[in-house]
Amino acid sequence: MKKIISVLLITLIITFSFSGCFMFESVISDSSIPRENAGLIVHFIDVGQGDCVLLESGDSFALIDAGEYSESKNVVSYLNNANVDSLEYIISTHPHSDHCGGLSEVIRNFDSSVLISPNADSDSDAWEYVLDAADERGLVYETPQVNETYPLGEAAITILSPDTDAIYSNLNDYSIVCKVEYKNTSFLLTGDAETVVEKELVRSGLDISANVLKCGHHGSSTSSCKEFLDAVNPSAAVISCGKNNDYGHPHQETLDALNARSIPMWRTDVSGTIVILSDGEKISINSAADGESHFDADTNSKPSDPSAPAYIGNKNSMVFHLPSCTAIDTMNSENKVNLKDRQEATDRGYTPCGSCKP
Repeated sequence: MKKIISVLLITLIITFSFSGCFMFESVISDSSIPRENAGLIVHFIDVGQGDCVLLESGDSFALIDAGEYSESKNVVSYLNNANVDSLEYIISTHPHSDHCGGLSEVIRNFDSSVLISPNADSDSDAWEYVLDAADERGLVYETPQVNETYPLGEAAITILSPDTDAIYSNLNDYSIVCKVEYKNTSFLLTGDAETVVEKELVRSGLDISANVLKCGHHGSSTSSCKEFLDAVNPSAAVISCGKNNDYGHPHQETLDALNARSIPMWRTDVSGTIVILSDGEKISINSAADGESHFDADTNSKPSDPSAPAYIGNKNSMVFHLPSCTAIDTMNSENKVNLKDRQEATDRGYTPCGSCKP
């Protein structure tokens, strides 16, 4: 399977290079990087409709967000299985429950000394629980400065946004945006930062280029604007969202923008937890710490195939679905029709599925 995936990826890179399309300098390894060779491991933990990122470098760990409180047991279990004894840093990107909710139990279960959060507050129960837990454990509260760097083993976390005196009308825009670097590889983690912040970052003169981008706001159309994607110029993108979520994340506009730039994407709603290993020069992308490749030929999380249908329609019901929708499994083959894009689907009279929300 790994050899097949590698060939597909290399073929796509060659195809887009010679077709004159926008192209990135890929750092994606054509084979799995052995764990012992990885100086940085980034775990995009599947917490449903939320965010949770574990950073690992040597014996040092940092956690960025932890999903809703309902996911806290899963997060604590994952950290235990990853042999986390203590966390150098606990980072709350912003006080929305789908990001901060699980942090209260993380704080109670793992030693740490600092809680890093933006200069933004909320009276939500989820955020109050986090503050209560931090007080109980004696954590120091720290509001980071732009360009401030936090060492993590051989890696480094650099804060890019927000300014400590920034004022926004939308709590999402207070999200801590950070760049995680290990040697010649880098990851840009954006919380729920939206287009306002993305354009500020483009204008700032800061180096926001990165090999891997975690798309803002769960792949919403409110983030991942053209100027930002062009400036980051990632080799791969990760979208953290829940399967069949109520918001329709990721939005088609974001998927189209990534596909237009030939940026392969990986999604937690399709593939579960995504683990990326870096040896400082190359990265390999997996579904779990055991190193098994996270996607298979039946998911739509593999790099986009220009010939593959964007949607599958049912000629009987006149409803169209994402290729990953479970409704397709029960659809008679004679009723299936491939649709290249949303425009074709609507032009032919198909309506979107209410479950997969294409």
